[in-house]
Amino acid sequence: MSELSLHIFQDSELLIILLVSLSAIAILCLIFHFLPKRTEKEPLQKESSLSFVTPSRTFQKLHIKDWFLICLIAVPYAIVSFWQLGSTVFPVSTWQPSSSSGTQDVILELTDDTDFSAIYTIYSDGDDSINPDYLSGTSGMSFAGSNDGANWEDLATLSSGSIYEYTITEGTWNFRYIKIHAVSKTNTLTEIGFRNAASDGFLPVKVYQDDYADSSYPASMLIDEQDTLILHPTYYDQAYFDEIYHPRNASEISTGHIMYATVHPLFGTNLIALSIKLFGMNPLAWRLPGAITGVLIIPLIYAIAKLLFRKRSLAAMAALLCACDFMHLTTSRIGTLEPFSIFFILLMFYFMIKYYYTSFYDTSLKKTLKTLLFCGIAMGIAISTKWTACYSAVGLAILLFANLFRRLYEYMQARKALRHLDELTDGQAHEAMMIRDFFGKKFWITIGLCLLFFIAVPIVIYWLTYLPDRVWKTDTWSIANVWSQNMYMYNYHINLKATHPYSSVWYQWIVDARPIWYNFSTDANGLLHSISCYSNPLLTWGGIIGFMACGTELISHRNREAWVILVGYLTALMPWLIITRCVFAYHFYPASCFLIFAIVFLFSRIMDKKWGKRFILLFLLTYIILFLAFLPSTAGFGTTLPYIKSMEWFGSWYFG
Repeated sequence: MSELSLHIFQDSELLIILLVSLSAIAILCLIFHFLPKRTEKEPLQKESSLSFVTPSRTFQKLHIKDWFLICLIAVPYAIVSFWQLGSTVFPVSTWQPSSSSGTQDVILELTDDTDFSAIYTIYSDGDDSINPDYLSGTSGMSFAGSNDGANWEDLATLSSGSIYEYTITEGTWNFRYIKIHAVSKTNTLTEIGFRNAASDGFLPVKVYQDDYADSSYPASMLIDEQDTLILHPTYYDQAYFDEIYHPRNASEISTGHIMYATVHPLFGTNLIALSIKLFGMNPLAWRLPGAITGVLIIPLIYAIAKLLFRKRSLAAMAALLCACDFMHLTTSRIGTLEPFSIFFILLMFYFMIKYYYTSFYDTSLKKTLKTLLFCGIAMGIAISTKWTACYSAVGLAILLFANLFRRLYEYMQARKALRHLDELTDGQAHEAMMIRDFFGKKFWITIGLCLLFFIAVPIVIYWLTYLPDRVWKTDTWSIANVWSQNMYMYNYHINLKATHPYSSVWYQWIVDARPIWYNFSTDANGLLHSISCYSNPLLTWGGIIGFMACGTELISHRNREAWVILVGYLTALMPWLIITRCVFAYHFYPASCFLIFAIVFLFSRIMDKKWGKRFILLFLLTYIILFLAFLPSTAGFGTTLPYIKSMEWFGSWYFG
């Protein structure tokens, strides 16, 4: 099947993914066909007798038809997202020096053939309760070979490498004995393997000499998981990009070890830690929470679009644009924090948009305050995942005060109208007096509780998310220690001088000019696996037109949907205009979600025209085709070098 798929699509997995997805769609249609049907009632919209009053919008609950559309989009996406997500096979027992000085030699013996063509090493965190200093992995460790145990020839000296990633040292050697020389107690080595001369397997090996065989870290730990070594490791078998940070912290949390320096809040890391605790330390476990969250983002996008546009078809278009966005898929399949951050940013906007369309004049104050409380909780969790949620939190404040200023305007107009009571009908007079009498109480209660919901509640949530963790080195949880840790994080980010060959800036993001290249590897069949993070080109390019459409409608007609979309987009994007540290394409992710709504806003303006329907259909079909065609560069599915090069549409796009 893989060969046929590669022949047809230049993608080793696409054919079977399409077949599984079509089968899933057929099953969904069957299930929903037999589900009990309930009558869909159109909600009664609230009205006002006063021309200057904007009544609350009545929100329709999701109907079974909505859930059918959501599943129709989310399930095929989930199949792609979970497909070859990561391996459950991964070495975990880690050796480290037991000598007091840290300098230690271990000798291994190849028990059968002695010709080998490569040395495979991989290291993990080790037991930092033995040594709370920075663990240096294999840095400085060296190998020597001998056939008599007396005369030794240097083979290689390792650099630090990257944690959870294979280091493969190629060569042509013939030695029976291999000496491993550690130079520091900070060294760690999880597994070592010796590839045979035919490059089709690993040589049998045993411990020949270990002066610390009775310690907690015998040399047998170096070769006790030979069956977990992968001859041709790809992204599927090891960490890549920032997985050298987040799964490491998560593993330390799950085992209760002292945590390696973390530069982000820990809510998302704790979710990864929970998965590792349940499923073990392996690539699938540390990627699973993000992949699940990526699926959950799709119905959330649908729900927000339903709030904004009040049409099932437009909400489905938004969900489809999300599901077929390159960046959404790529960031969901890597063990980092983006999916959790995006989910809760969108969730807090969901509640604030709901509040924005609600008036406390015709809706109970209790109900409006409950919406704001849920918004504050979501905001607290979002900030507890990544500080970038603070940028979008500014958008919440803008929408909140836009609502309150509207209520203030209506109050002032009501007072003015009551000066000419004889010109009002009984209904108008009653409504104006109600606004006049209740504004002050409802306004100030809302302001007061917003201080609680958007300051106190998020702070409490933020502090509580550190409870499962050793906050910093040997420190236990306390408010003071959480503060110290966050000051460390702040200083790290403002003083960061790092550079990266695939970094980018905001004006490149909005035109999809500079993907970040995550990983490149070759499997046993010679297929190439490349992963890059960037947006579906039609999202960014179409988003520019959608953005302009929103701006035009806002200026000419004061369109409320356009206002919400622009607030969400600009508050997520604008801070990056002044940030000078090294940043990447994935920092555009929060803003790109609002580009989805901008495009759907454009669709809402043209869908009633005959040519508009054709344009929308063509746009969506092209969007889906691009998503499928570019899977070898976004999901890492096997392909060929010519196909990888054919996806590099511009000189700034590089995939391998």
